[in-house]
Amino acid sequence: MSATSHQFDLIINLARRNFFLQFRGSLLGLLWPLLLPIIQLMVFVFLFQRVVPLGIENYPAFVYTALLPWNWFSVSVLSAGNLFLAHRDLVRRPNFTPSTLAVVSALTNLLTYLVALPVVLVLLAISGRAITWTVLLLPLIMFIQAILIVGISLFIATWNVFYRDVQHIASVAVMLLFYLTPVFYSLNNVRREYRVPFTLNPMAGLVQAYRAVLYDGAVPDWDGLFVAGIIAIAAFGIGYLSYRREIQEVYDFL
Repeated sequence: MSATSHQFDLIINLARRNFFLQFRGSLLGLLWPLLLPIIQLMVFVFLFQRVVPLGIENYPAFVYTALLPWNWFSVSVLSAGNLFLAHRDLVRRPNFTPSTLAVVSALTNLLTYLVALPVVLVLLAISGRAITWTVLLLPLIMFIQAILIVGISLFIATWNVFYRDVQHIASVAVMLLFYLTPVFYSLNNVRREYRVPFTLNPMAGLVQAYRAVLYDGAVPDWDGLFVAGIIAIAAFGIGYLSYRREIQEVYDFL
């Protein structure tokens, strides 16, 4: 077996193990990946259809198509700080590549996304919206998001070993970024003079792309997706270079 094949098998097995370990000992088990986003959805629907109505058609499907990828991103980034600290024995193993943990984390949370994805299809069917050929673009959008997540995770995981404030700063950043990502509202309602931060937010472009191919059944805005892709590649480059530069110090600290 080649080294590449061994690494791939290791990533798949670790991701599968981590995914099922999340729900070991719970009564509902694999129902949790379905229930948690549905509960979030119910809160958004109550707030923005009843309390402060936004007037968005088929609001449950509108929100859910964006909520799932946002959860994939936020959970991955928020857990990145402990990737090396919580797996220090694994990190210090001679034949183990620590950066693998960032890929495993992203893949584990992607599995959670995929488990909940059928609910999107149900909501779309209820709202009378048909799935079109544009759904075939989902792997491309997911790949861009995975690159973004792995890059950010590597950066946070590396520097949080030396400065534990990094994890707290990341938590604040994710909280603020949520409000700059059109999950529960439409970007069309944002005034043009305030759209620059949304353009520079890769998750805004990705969420818009997910919503386009699923909710609208249309081709995504290629310009927005291109910008998200460039930022994702830049984030990956910065994260990986930080990791490569500091990994020896990480070993010493751990």
